[in-house]
Amino acid sequence: MNPTFRKNGLRVTLVAVGLAIVAVLTSASACEKKVDDIMRILGTTPGTFTNYGADGQVVFEAKCASMAFTRDTEYDVYSYNSDGSAKLIEPSSVVKVNCGNQQFSTVGFTSVYMSDGAKASLMANSQQFADLRIANNNRSIPIINFLWRDVKNVFVGTSRVAQICDQNNNPILAFGAEGVTGYATEVAKSTLFKLDQPGSKPDGYVWVSRGSYTVLDTALLG
Repeated sequence: MNPTFRKNGLRVTLVAVGLAIVAVLTSASACEKKVDDIMRILGTTPGTFTNYGADGQVVFEAKCASMAFTRDTEYDVYSYNSDGSAKLIEPSSVVKVNCGNQQFSTVGFTSVYMSDGAKASLMANSQQFADLRIANNNRSIPIINFLWRDVKNVFVGTSRVAQICDQNNNPILAFGAEGVTGYATEVAKSTLFKLDQPGSKPDGYVWVSRGSYTVLDTALLG
């Protein structure tokens, strides 16, 4: 192979790799900025914080005039070197929540914060899912099929739907919107969803900690 050609090829490859790295870093930076922007919005937005028990039912609920959440660093675990310097070995799993001008901490539950603006996108809650389970005691028939059929009937024409489950895979929430975008937050095992609302309605926001979820295009429900 021509040495000049090989050298030029290497330059092109290095440039391509460099551009890819820049693109990834830029995307990550943009995502962090988006989450920061959303947190500022939630800081002035009313909503409801809910904890769900092992059976998918509500065990705690707080209606907040505004909301902010973060990892409660008071419970971080450190190791200490001989010189006295500390090293973080296990970040806290405890979530510290500012609810209006009050504060509480919680851990171990599937936790959901839903802004008031997201309620228009809500299709079902844990109580409705309980009714579905009671009405269908034959476990050989997937309950989820009935759920998705109902979601489709309510949200035909919207872009995406999402089903949220607790840690034991009990369905607790379903919502749909013209767009559903997820973002990572500093709280471990959590996702923040932005829900695009039609027309001039404000966007909705749903934050889920220690839960499982599926988000898909409405068209796939056909």
